[in-house]
Amino acid sequence: MAYRLSFFCRSGEKRGDEALDRLLDHLLETGEPLCGEWLGPFVDSVAAFRLGTMSAAGERPVGDLLTLEVHVGVAVIAESVIAASPDDERGIWGCDLLATVTLSGDAPDWPLVERIWAAVTALWGAVAWDEASGFEIASEGPGRETFRPATGQGIGADGER
Repeated sequence: MAYRLSFFCRSGEKRGDEALDRLLDHLLETGEPLCGEWLGPFVDSVAAFRLGTMSAAGERPVGDLLTLEVHVGVAVIAESVIAASPDDERGIWGCDLLATVTLSGDAPDWPLVERIWAAVTALWGAVAWDEASGFEIASEGPGRETFRPATGQGIGADGER
């Protein structure tokens, strides 16, 4: 079973691949080396990448690779926005970018999830959401000792690796 963490953003980006390039550049400038591969091809509004943090020896990722998807366009993400916030109590209506991190496996790369969270917040003022906690996940966000959401199979119920 996979765990998905979504980020609703106001970006002004026009294409998914350009937005993902910008996000990956930010990640590469702000932390440990990464490894990964482009997924796709997709339509212009969608881009995806599998990535992980490289080990100190640079031979392999430190944990399971995660999938990072970017969907661009108000119309493209409208259904997701309405499903997450039908009454717009979090002010996400009108967002034009949805970034989603999908984790699966036994060794999630939590530090990379936190780096992605910090990056989408810095670049586009992201609002975090997941199916289990809704918008409350934001109170557990990056840099906090408690950020290890309950995620299901492959990842402990307490979120521990």
